[in-house]
Amino acid sequence: MTFPPQPGANFPGQYHGGATPYHGGQVPPAGPPGYGGFPPPPPRKKKTGLWVTLGIVVVALAAFAVTAFVVPGFLVEEESKSKRAAKPYTAEDTTVQEETAQDFGRRVKDALQAGQPDAVTPLLCPDATEELKTFAEGLREPQPLTHVSVNGGIAGEDEKKGITRAVVPLSGSAVGHSDVDGEVPTSLLFHKGADGWCWQDLRDIVSYLEDFRDALNAGDLDALHSMQCSGEQLGMLSDPLADAIALGEKWTMKDPSHDPGASNVDFVGGDATLDIGISSTSGEFCVMSGFLEK
Repeated sequence: MTFPPQPGANFPGQYHGGATPYHGGQVPPAGPPGYGGFPPPPPRKKKTGLWVTLGIVVVALAAFAVTAFVVPGFLVEEESKSKRAAKPYTAEDTTVQEETAQDFGRRVKDALQAGQPDAVTPLLCPDATEELKTFAEGLREPQPLTHVSVNGGIAGEDEKKGITRAVVPLSGSAVGHSDVDGEVPTSLLFHKGADGWCWQDLRDIVSYLEDFRDALNAGDLDALHSMQCSGEQLGMLSDPLADAIALGEKWTMKDPSHDPGASNVDFVGGDATLDIGISSTSGEFCVMSGFLEK
């Protein structure tokens, strides 16, 4: 039995009009949505953001290069800061960073503030003077100082040689002058040996002036001259020290006064007065001026 063709049915080889059929897996041409085609590809992204980012990076690199070139040591300094931040330095940590004379001065300050022999004695040199050992063993009270300013000489030349000094105020009783009311300027001598810095000697201004008086009464002009500051000349026309000795008087010390870096004292013999100025700016005492009034 033969059935008549059904409406809308397509048989091989037949074409009844309408849209052209596609054969062999062909993909229909792209067209606007709703017309049987695929949607168009998305628009190409602009590269504006990329170029802006690259520009910022280039500017930053250029600024870094200029800084490193113009500022010598810039990179090294930053590296050093990072290392210091990672491992802070302490005065006792001499295995990483060598202790300076000023670092040692701070340790001396702490020991003197403690005011006890067991705080001071470990800082003494093996060959410390007897005066310093006596001071350390007899220390029984905290000392009135807030800092120790170490003098390393001109351009640090003395420190390079392992010798530095400092002048600090100590109580009269601590330095063996219980009759002195108030603070006594005292010179400290530090020495650097194989094991680092240590405290070698001390000299207070009262003892220094007593030595000057004794040399004056003994007529020892050489000893007096050895106590003068280097390069200083006393008197314009004559030597006041030699003139004082020539008077043959018995000299006594009167009205000493002390200021930071300097002291002044009168030596009275008969009707004459020898006015002496002492400097301590170098960390040790020396005679910087002298005037004889007859």
